[in-house]
Amino acid sequence: MKMNILVRQAISETMGVMLFVTSIVAYNTTGFHNLVLATTLGLMILITATVSGGHLNPAVSLFMFARKAIDLTTLLAYWIAQLVGATLGLYLGYSLSGQAVIAQSTPQISQSGAFIGEVLGTTVLIMLIVRLAATKREALIPFAVGLWVFAVSTFTLTGGQANPAVTFALMLRDGFDQNHLMLVLAEFVGALVALLYVILLDTPAKAKKKAAKKM
Repeated sequence: MKMNILVRQAISETMGVMLFVTSIVAYNTTGFHNLVLATTLGLMILITATVSGGHLNPAVSLFMFARKAIDLTTLLAYWIAQLVGATLGLYLGYSLSGQAVIAQSTPQISQSGAFIGEVLGTTVLIMLIVRLAATKREALIPFAVGLWVFAVSTFTLTGGQANPAVTFALMLRDGFDQNHLMLVLAEFVGALVALLYVILLDTPAKAKKKAAKKM
């Protein structure tokens, strides 16, 4: 059955995000929640990488658009797919756990600490992808991203969401309050910081290597 390439990519992004969000909300009390969600994300990237590039994250897609790796139409299609996947994952996760989707109160945490944590989490996540792709080690991306998500989920106040789609799912559950909107802003700021890293630091290094080869 022939299918439009962009449709296939969008379905891939939807399914990947859906299962990732499902693993976040459908957890039990065994104490392995962070490991489960990190493993799920790594596996979803592994599955979707050859179809859609395995973005599974609106901030990653925005970065790729800024780097002209995807066009505007693809960016918008990915964003819609990722948000749809997040919505489906929220309800699927709660269905699996046998619980109703009920808003949870936001714990009192440092807003500046939460903001910085999301910027850091998103920035490093994207930088990992960029460096591994630039050094032709794309096969390691699913494992590296999974490890980073596991790590950042243990030392940030927000559990290292680093993904506007994940935050969107939590907003659907808890309400579109200022705290969640701040985290979305932080995640996109993280994408911008990663872009500045590539432009200011990574690109000159590549230019020097090319010049050295020509000599």
